[in-house]
Amino acid sequence: MATSNGWDKWYKQWNERFGDQDEAPSFVAQDRLEVWGARLRDLIMLNDHWMGYQHPGPMSLEDGMSIAFVLADSGVEIDELLSLMDEFQPIEGSIVRVGIPLCWLTDPMDHVYDLLSMLSDLPHLDPELIEQMQQTLTEMLGTAANDDGDVQDVFRTMSVNTVQWLLEMMEILGDEGRMSLRAWWQGRLITLLREEEAATKRKRTQRRRKKGQPVPRAFQDLIQSLDMQGMEADTDEDESE
Repeated sequence: MATSNGWDKWYKQWNERFGDQDEAPSFVAQDRLEVWGARLRDLIMLNDHWMGYQHPGPMSLEDGMSIAFVLADSGVEIDELLSLMDEFQPIEGSIVRVGIPLCWLTDPMDHVYDLLSMLSDLPHLDPELIEQMQQTLTEMLGTAANDDGDVQDVFRTMSVNTVQWLLEMMEILGDEGRMSLRAWWQGRLITLLREEEAATKRKRTQRRRKKGQPVPRAFQDLIQSLDMQGMEADTDEDESE
């Protein structure tokens, strides 16, 4: 599987520098990174709830490969981590695949505490929030919850399952894996925010250009008359033939 990202250049430079040496730095084979990266791309969203950042689309293969490299370099068993991610299903029998926010990997324990706190607040939930939860559950399960009690029961099950899953994932990642991934995400987030800022500036510039002086009506008439003359000329030629 060919890649169209920076990893091709990275491995080319590595081979040029260390390819002929008996002792070279350890690294993860590119084909292995591609497999891991593709699976991580399908499972993880570059979302960070704590930072209030929501990535607009799925992450790139290069991001997935970078995450795999960082985790493997810190000693994480990637295949074991992917297996756990594949098993994640907060609601048994749900018809929607649940994407895993990246912040769950960088700060799993904070999310555990947050879910446990919400569980304690279940009896006092705002009616509007319960209605939103009902809509979400309907989308995930394909059937509507009957009443508030059903919503709370399902949410309680979701939260407990997710907490257990987060604790298992935290054990697989280990301290080094979480720290390495957190450092990678801080750098990547800065780049993403800069890209979004630049895209916003380009849109504003384009809008200003569109709001500029309209094309004079006389010029529009001239262009249209030239087009019509061209059409008439073609028609005359066709008739003469």
